[in-house]
Amino acid sequence: MIKTSISILDCDFNNLEYEIKRVNNSNSDLIHIDIMDGKFVPNNTLEKFDMNKISKYSYKNFDVHLMVENPIDYITSFITPLTDYISIHLESKGIDQSLKSIKENGIKCGLAINPDTKIQKLYPFLEIIDMVIIMSVFPGKGGQKFIENTYDKVETLRNHDKNIDISVDGGVSSSNSKTLISKGASTLVSGSYLMKSDNINNSIKNMLKH
Repeated sequence: MIKTSISILDCDFNNLEYEIKRVNNSNSDLIHIDIMDGKFVPNNTLEKFDMNKISKYSYKNFDVHLMVENPIDYITSFITPLTDYISIHLESKGIDQSLKSIKENGIKCGLAINPDTKIQKLYPFLEIIDMVIIMSVFPGKGGQKFIENTYDKVETLRNHDKNIDISVDGGVSSSNSKTLISKGASTLVSGSYLMKSDNINNSIKNMLKH
């Protein structure tokens, strides 16, 4: 089954309860939470995401994506009863320690890779992680254009590992989802395409047509 994860990076944080309610009422499987420290990427969203508020309004599980230089410093801040996944970047510091910490807290762990990182660099970690996030835009800003060589990365990884959960994050919409699924993607992360839609469920339905 193909899962969808709605990124709320582009939502209206002044109307957070309403925005989370829209996601709750959708057929999305997860809420994708993008955490940025202003160092690993230029943007900083640490103050934007109040996990207590989001947890209060949400009844969907969280897919937390840490785009931070030192993930070990942030992991415990994003562990809630609704946290399903915490993913860190292969390009960040202290990967082994961070993955161990996530696992020890009973959370599924993922590794994300930037568009300019070779997919093969993930291979040594595949036995210990639950999910790979293949970035199809450069992390740090929403609304970017999808990078076409993502298809090859997804296909290469799926041919190497038939079971790993492959998530694609960045510029995902109905215009590329069919090809991503055919190449082996199992989770589609979408932000502006879904959050700016008048009917999230119709947009999800269009994404999952294949």
